[in-house]
This record gives sequence, structure tokens and C-alpha cells, in this order.
Amino acid sequence: MADDAAVTLDGTGCDIGVERPSGPYRSANRTPLTDVTGRPVGELSLAPPLLIRQVINEMRAAPGQAADERLAALARAGELFVTATLDGETPGMYCRRQALVSGLPASVARRTLDRVALAGRAAADTLTAQRPSGAVPFEDLSFGDLAAAGRTSAGAAAVWVRKGDVLGVLAPGNHPATHVEWLGALALGYRVAVRPSQRDPFTPRRLVRALREAGLAPGYVALLPTTHAHAEALVDGADLGLVYGGDSVVARYADSRRVLAQGPGRSKVLITRDVPWRSHLDTVADSVAADAGVQCLNASAVLCEDDAPGLAHALAERLARLPLLPPGHPDAALPVRPLDEARRLAEQLHESVGPRPAGPDADPADRFLADLGDGSAVLRPVVVPLDSARDPRFGVELPFPYAAVAPWEPELRPAAFGRTLALTVLSEDADLVRECVASPLIRNTHWGAVPTHWSRPGLPHDGALAEFLRESKTFAGEAALRGPVR
Repeated sequence: MADDAAVTLDGTGCDIGVERPSGPYRSANRTPLTDVTGRPVGELSLAPPLLIRQVINEMRAAPGQAADERLAALARAGELFVTATLDGETPGMYCRRQALVSGLPASVARRTLDRVALAGRAAADTLTAQRPSGAVPFEDLSFGDLAAAGRTSAGAAAVWVRKGDVLGVLAPGNHPATHVEWLGALALGYRVAVRPSQRDPFTPRRLVRALREAGLAPGYVALLPTTHAHAEALVDGADLGLVYGGDSVVARYADSRRVLAQGPGRSKVLITRDVPWRSHLDTVADSVAADAGVQCLNASAVLCEDDAPGLAHALAERLARLPLLPPGHPDAALPVRPLDEARRLAEQLHESVGPRPAGPDADPADRFLADLGDGSAVLRPVVVPLDSARDPRFGVELPFPYAAVAPWEPELRPAAFGRTLALTVLSEDADLVRECVASPLIRNTHWGAVPTHWSRPGLPHDGALAEFLRESKTFAGEAALRGPVR
């Protein structure tokens, strides 16, 4: 990051405004933007509900853009996100700003640069992979000659259409790569309005700038920072919503067909007796702590059939070696939060996870944090050995590397350990793996030394977003009455 030395968070370039189709807008209502030490670094414009509705109406009224032009813009935007200086912000500046405000290691933002580029290049292939093979994209449908569409016969076709025009996104701040998801909605023809997290407004702003520089029509994307109280106005004004949050958010939208809620992943690793865990400690540690352990794809629980206490001890020793450094340091590997916030979290964990055996004068918070002396603190990794997967601490997900390690009992079939976003199975038992793949509670199964956080464009994350944003319909002309029944 050659330009790091020139980057300061003195407010210059760190102000985040509203990005509407007609151009940037600086709201009269603004809130300070601070880094993890509590130092002000800029301001965040806040859009009131009236402005949110106006912007969504602007997006609906804006001219459309052909699918091939949008896909080309997505590919180009991915490259610009990685390489270009966008409105004075270099890639290095973006990484440093994102790190110091979010508290994530700068390496996380650097890897996100490449993930965005890969997602942009793969957008067209992802669209093809997620489309039902027997359906015709609405954009390809020829109303003059159904057969000319290529996948129709006898005057009738299954047509793949959008369920709406505008998607509202309430983005999380736990990891910048979550913004890759809504790029897929643009490929599907949606106009996307994003409400950024105050912990990471930099990633969506850079994406919006890259998309517009790449030639995406202005009406297809907007950035709408707003308060928690007004965020619902964005979801209400859009046709469909994509929201992120904890269990309460998921429960709130559980019965909604209009809002897709993405919640805790509770990803896991399962190791059976026929595979020696000592040979796979790297995979387990990587699954728990990669990218500072903040993703829903990071493992928060490990089931081990042979010597689970031994695995817990070895994993704790391995994770304890991770350096305790501020987020801008090139070797940082753990999340950093404001000291007061970290202490409040430590107090909660002291009650729920349990104290570390220590002398009477030991600070119980030391188990969970390391004070950096600048108003911020590193969140330490925590490994908790359990006697049973039925312990309530099994399945807990926390905003740092955390793993509960419990014995695997063969009678505990996969359904017994609950909803799991990603499961890595280290086992020679193909029947068990097949059972995991078939379980409705397990969204993604990895077999062998594939960490839980592994992913690739085109493969579903928590299902495919296209399954929520599009649907298949029947379209038939009079020729269908005369055609053969197949």
C-alpha cells in the first residue's frame, strides 16, 4: 500500500454524502464519523424519510439500460474498484479508511478489493448459473416469434422475470465483502438503494463511484445513509428488501415474502474419529479466525469425535499467537473496537461465556480484550471446551474469533446441531457427508480441508439471491393450442 504514508483521517475525503441518481447530495442532517479510537474523521450525511422516498422515485423514473451494457459495467467497475483513483480516493486510502473506522485489519479490505473484481468479472456467468435451465430470461423473450427465443417450443415458454424494480439494502458493517451480494441484484436488472453501516460507509461509496465511472446508468444505484429509526423507510419504499442483522432481525422478517433477512451463520466444523484432527488444525483455525473471525462463514463451533478437549487446547494455543495490533498495522489479524464498547462486551461475555481461571487481582476483561492505550482495544480469540453440544454456549456467534468445542457423538445426527450456514466435514464417512448435504438445516457443505469461509462467485451463499429476486412465469401464445403436448 504505497500511498499509506500520504493517507490521514483528518476529515479530508472522509465525509460521506448521499449519492442519488442526479448526483451527490450533502444533507443538512449529519452525524460525526469516528475511528475506533473515538477520533472524529469526518461526517456522514443522513437522509430523512422524505429524501429516501424522493430518491427511490427518481430511480424508478430513470431510463433503463440493456442487460449486456449493465454486465459490461459491472465487470469494468470491479477492475476500477481495485485499481482506480475514484474522486481522489486511491485503493490504499480506501483500505486504510475502512480499517480505521470499522476496526477490521486492513488486510480484510485488501482482500475485498480482489473479491469485488472477481464478482464483477463473473457477473454474467453467475446470472447464467442461477437461472432455471428451462426458463427464458424476460429480456431475451421475442414476442414476435417465441421459438426464436431459443428455449421455447410449441408457442409457450417459462419466462424468468423480476419480482420488482427497486431493491432496498440495509447493509451490515461486519465485513466489506457483504456488499458483493447486491452487485448480483444489479446484474438481475434491479435498481439498488443501499443504506450503509456507520462502521463501513466507505465500501459502498467506492462501489457506487466505480459503477458510475464504469458506465452503469445513474438510476441503477444510490447510497442513502440514514439513522436506524429511518432505515425502515428505505425497505418500505422499495419493492423488495435485503437486510442483515442478528436473531431479532431474522425473526422480525421471518414471515415476510418481500424482505430477505440474513442473520448469524453459526458455521461449524465436524471431525470424526477416522480423520486425525492434528493433521487439520490449520483448517480449523483458519475457519474460526480468517478475516478476523467476523464473517457469518467463520466457524463458531467445532464437533470432534476423538479427544475434543485436546483439540480445544491446541486451537486455543494456536489462536493465542495472533498478534494484538491496531487495525492499520500490516500484520493485524484481530478486530479492534472502541475501548468502552469492548469493555461492555467483555462484561457480558464474563457472565455468559465464563471467566478464565486467574488470581484474585486479575482483570476479568483481560480474557477478552487487550487495551491498545489509544482508546481502542483488540478483541482476543476465545475457545471454550464443552462437555456436550447441548450446552447453550454451543452455537453462539460473536464478533471476533470464538469457537465452542464439543464432543461429536454419532447419535447426534446433523439435524441435532441446528441451522448452519457452512459446515466443513472432515470424515471418511460418505454417508454422513451425504446426510449433511441433504439436511435442510445446513446451507453449504464442504468435504475435506475446505475452510468454512470458502466461496466462489456463482455458487449460493445462503441460497442464491436470484431465487428471491426473480421467479418463473408461463407465457403462451395461440400457437400453443396447436402445438404438440410434450
